[in-house]
Amino acid sequence: MNSIRPEYIARVVVALGLATLVAACGDDPVAYSETVSVKLSGIKNGDIQNDQASEDKNINTESGNPYGEFVKRARDRLGGRDPGAIEIVKATVQVHADSKNVSTIEAVFAELELFIADSQTTIPVGSVSAPAGTSVPIPLRDAIDYEPVYASMLGGDFRVGVRGATVELPPDDFDLKLTIDVRFTAYE
Repeated sequence: MNSIRPEYIARVVVALGLATLVAACGDDPVAYSETVSVKLSGIKNGDIQNDQASEDKNINTESGNPYGEFVKRARDRLGGRDPGAIEIVKATVQVHADSKNVSTIEAVFAELELFIADSQTTIPVGSVSAPAGTSVPIPLRDAIDYEPVYASMLGGDFRVGVRGATVELPPDDFDLKLTIDVRFTAYE
């Protein structure tokens, strides 16, 4: 009786696996991604209430409306159709160079949360405890439901912001200006 050598079996299994992977990739929804930066005006001493601070900005007020351009390019990529979903896939918060009397995020924040909001709903996107440095990646929450703000995201009329617990003794007379780099992906 003939037997099949184990190395041939391994090659067949790998070949079948690759064929399945390639076939599955062809079924992936069309997607378009782009990073949009939002510069917050600044968090000052007077903005701290009950050891908490928050700052947000409407995404369509950035110079040149880069988020609006993202949605336009996503529609173009999707053949003129609106995306079926828009998600945040990556986010980083950075101290802006023109901040006053503060150069790191941990000088003001003990915890930091990134959120998006429209007039009805606020969605926490991700958070970090003990943020450190001038640039902090924000770990995103699993399975975020964007549906309550989807129409606002599609129309580009929502706010992006940060909030969180502050340190016990923030610097005197500070003005922490932050830039939030958010990578959005639009799906078919």
